Amino acid sequence: MMTKALIEHIEGEASLYFDTRGEKITWAEIAFPHFRGMERMLEGRKATDALVITPRVCGICGHAHLMATVRAIEAAYAQAGYPVELTRKARSIRELTLVLEMIQNHFKWLYLVILPELEKLGVGGISPAPLKGAYAAAQATKILALFAGQWPHSSYMIPGGVTCDPTHLERIQAAGLLDELIGFFEKETAGVGLDALLSFASCREFNPLQSDLGRLEKGLIATEMHKKGMAYDRFVVLGEHGFTVRARLKHTRPMKADPSQVSTEPAVCRDETSHARNVRYGKHFYEVGPLARSISADTALIKNMHRRYKDSVYTRVMARAYETAVLLQHAKTLLAELELSEPSYVPPAPLERISAEGEGIVEAPRGPLMHRMRLERGIVAEYGIITPTQWNLGSSVMSDPAPAQKAMVGAADIAEATFVFRSFDVCSVCTTH
Repeated sequence: MMTKALIEHIEGEASLYFDTRGEKITWAEIAFPHFRGMERMLEGRKATDALVITPRVCGICGHAHLMATVRAIEAAYAQAGYPVELTRKARSIRELTLVLEMIQNHFKWLYLVILPELEKLGVGGISPAPLKGAYAAAQATKILALFAGQWPHSSYMIPGGVTCDPTHLERIQAAGLLDELIGFFEKETAGVGLDALLSFASCREFNPLQSDLGRLEKGLIATEMHKKGMAYDRFVVLGEHGFTVRARLKHTRPMKADPSQVSTEPAVCRDETSHARNVRYGKHFYEVGPLARSISADTALIKNMHRRYKDSVYTRVMARAYETAVLLQHAKTLLAELELSEPSYVPPAPLERISAEGEGIVEAPRGPLMHRMRLERGIVAEYGIITPTQWNLGSSVMSDPAPAQKAMVGAADIAEATFVFRSFDVCSVCTTH
């Protein structure tokens, strides 16, 4: 029997087609039906126009798109023989705003998606979750706006640096807001101090927690999500940042990762036209996102979870919740060490001199985001975007399923399969740009 489910409460929408035997899921295909044409829109424009257009690919991870774009332009400068100088200040501010965007996205996903969906599976005591998520996300966005000027759809990163020049007062304001956000996370989300949580080495340490994170952990066990939703147990991290390490991983064994091995192909869906693409590393599908980043960073707690429960829904969800703490600590460090006396911007060579290719890679909330461009005298001749949703939520054939497809097969029913699907997080507009 085939059943169609429309997935909402995501950025855009997606269709899931399930083959079932009784209620059990025997196969699943994914379609993203809407086409937006952002890549085509960029052709023939100045490369710097992409700094305004690509942040509008997505209303949730626009900063990640902006940073991938500016890195791609700067890579083209370097290939053309005009390397761009970036001060440590500019690099730190870029990373800080990216991290804040990831933090607000993690809070929204946890409180507006995962906890309410877990309640639908029979886990109680989660009703106030959406309001908590909205508060926490707003706090992170207030800090971000002190540097970027607005959120979403900021364009403050430019080749050579950033357009902001924060004052000591703005840093004090940012530090105060961040302390408030950390206090909320410690009281409501974690139930323990940030340092204490970051010192956890075993999932057993969640047992005494009377907090949202404690309820999440217990709810995932109660619904047996520690036994469900396994994909290939291989991962890739491609962005270069201070909170993770670029690597390709089989189980937890790291290997060198080469972005040139990444390619795309059309998605497969028998019953609906999908404008998505599948992404492979070499010939294979890999999972991306917080679980991949945590294992690559050799995070003791997440490796303990993986040792016990492999790449299950439990491990995937808990890794993202835990990464919120990692990113809050990283943001605090970046803000404290920010050297305000350095220049924010060093002018690069005129863009009209640049005829070259460039690639920008950033770890977005859901995993690596890649922007590839070819410039002719500063004008975009080709532009390509590869997003994390394309990595995780591809739609392939039964003999070679994409990660989310493989994870959904064997689910007890459509409700359970849909929760597995949401554990990867979904962004339709990024997928069909």
